[in-house]
Amino acid sequence: MSRFLLGLLLAAVLAAALFYLWNRQQEQAQERLESQVAQLKQETQTLRKENDRFRTDLAKVQEEEGRLVTENQMLIKEIEQSRLTGKVPVKIPRLPYPPK
Repeated sequence: MSRFLLGLLLAAVLAAALFYLWNRQQEQAQERLESQVAQLKQETQTLRKENDRFRTDLAKVQEEEGRLVTENQMLIKEIEQSRLTGKVPVKIPRLPYPPK
């Protein structure tokens, strides 16, 4: 009977030690995952800020492009009107590039 109780006690101590080791391993894994989550949240926040900045820059570029398209169309109309009145020759001579 004492052997049985001693064996039972030894098994309980061994089970407790194994549970403790397993529990520590799980806690360390949880800490690593929480650290990764925090790092990924920080990276996500940085990328969102960068994305917002890129969207703002893109809006500025698109606005400038729209302005340039409008200006280009106005210049084309002015050139055509000047050609009709004879102020601008039909064939424009090529200018040296870069200008001298």
